[in-house]
Amino acid sequence: MEYNFYVIGIGLSAGGIDPLKEIIGNLPADINAAVVVLSHIPNNSLSKLDRILQPSTQLTVITVDDSAELQAGHLYVMAEGKQLSLENGKLATSDRSAEQKINRTIDHLFISMASDAKNKSLGIILSGAGYDGIEGAKQIEACKGLIIVQDPKTAQFPLMPSALIANDHPDYVLTPADIVEKVINHVNSGN
Repeated sequence: MEYNFYVIGIGLSAGGIDPLKEIIGNLPADINAAVVVLSHIPNNSLSKLDRILQPSTQLTVITVDDSAELQAGHLYVMAEGKQLSLENGKLATSDRSAEQKINRTIDHLFISMASDAKNKSLGIILSGAGYDGIEGAKQIEACKGLIIVQDPKTAQFPLMPSALIANDHPDYVLTPADIVEKVINHVNSGN
């Protein structure tokens, strides 16, 4: 599939909701991008992420519990106990194993974004306590996509962004406000 819009994957864990709201709250409704949010939700917890985010954004928020065709101007969140992958412009879910101790939902999506959307992939890592996202970020960069990491100094839990900075070379390390500006400029430039 040839993408005529960008796919923005935003990965977060502990402390990531506030910077996420700041970012999505400042993205225009007509942005030429589909936004996919990946949060570390425990398998046995009910997710309310769609209801938490909808008041903060002009984008249409959709919970993906089976599959969804990506559309620009939409924000997609995963259902609890699931992980998302992208293939031929569609998000598909798979069950996250209860035995899977380390949550790798960000890597899982980012790797599929790199494979499917290639240089139209834009990965963002926000606050969190973990190492998820490193391998996926490397794949996105290898396909000429863009990786942005929240400045660890602005993160409530800096481990996840710091781990990515230490193990990869993200394109940008920015505050949430600067992430918004960079994303809008990148999407509008059509790089």
